[in-house]
Amino acid sequence: MNRSYTLAASIVLLSRTLVAQPTIDLANNRPVNGQEFVLNTSTTWIWEGPTGADVDFNFWDLVRTGNRNYRAYDASISSAAAANVPTANMLSTDGGLDTLYWNYTADGLYLAGSRSPLEGALPVNLSDPLLELKYPCTFGTTWTDNVAATYTSQAGEATRTGTVTGIADAWGQFDISEASLPSVLRVKVSKDITDVSAIATLRRVTDTWYFYSENYPWPVLKLVNEAISINGGTSTATRSAQWMFGPGGVSVGEIDPDSFTFTPYPNPANGRVDLNIGTSDVRTIEVLTATGQLVWQERASNGSSLTGILDVSGFASGVYQVRLTQADGRQGTQRLVVQ
Repeated sequence: MNRSYTLAASIVLLSRTLVAQPTIDLANNRPVNGQEFVLNTSTTWIWEGPTGADVDFNFWDLVRTGNRNYRAYDASISSAAAANVPTANMLSTDGGLDTLYWNYTADGLYLAGSRSPLEGALPVNLSDPLLELKYPCTFGTTWTDNVAATYTSQAGEATRTGTVTGIADAWGQFDISEASLPSVLRVKVSKDITDVSAIATLRRVTDTWYFYSENYPWPVLKLVNEAISINGGTSTATRSAQWMFGPGGVSVGEIDPDSFTFTPYPNPANGRVDLNIGTSDVRTIEVLTATGQLVWQERASNGSSLTGILDVSGFASGVYQVRLTQADGRQGTQRLVVQ
């Protein structure tokens, strides 16, 4: 990323020292029932970024290969959760086999169970939930958790043993695709877990890097490096990434011809926002909630073009979608966080 060290840029760089490091806790980072998270996905990534305080996380090189929609629900709405994972109070799911059962408490986020293609259609209930994230979590927070659980899956009775270690090892400016967040905390969670059943012994060694903002209950980026071995055989390693916001690293040929891009700034915001539409002939600006409800609209009159300036000072804090429509009918949508 090229930087021009003008006076304005110098002011921005100096102002970064005034940004407080984030704290992730139950009050600000627990999803609400029915909340949807649209995530871009990739099967590869290069680097998880630097460690330390007030660093730059630049992930412009991520290339989207797909996307998935996840929803968070109160576990009470699921008969499967009530019957099979009684300690869970939230679940996250893509609507299929990829479902995680969580127990959100004041002292941490616990993984109480799961359902995945490896585990089968029945939810796996962990008799000893593992600590995925310690609350409150800020730069330098560490934790360990020993895993010793039993569960029943389609493979029958099984035992799970292993260790979990976590550390919040970095925080700073986060840039990805069209989004820019000033204060993001990175948390590294390492697991070495072995499942033993009558059919097989499965070992998973996983490093996961979560990037959390105080404004989002879901990680804005998740990087996973996992190695799996069966019955002591050679490990098979995979990498995956999930992230919010736009499709990072798209080529010109991948851009939808019926859409156009713009970059709201600042983002997050609590007042005036410049949508940076350039010379685009924008006729409509709409602001919608994360679930698609229209909350504000501005239309150009007499064939004029809108300026692309938005005032969000009267908006409630939360995540919104800003949708622009040009004179030729093309549309562009970006997420905007209101503080």
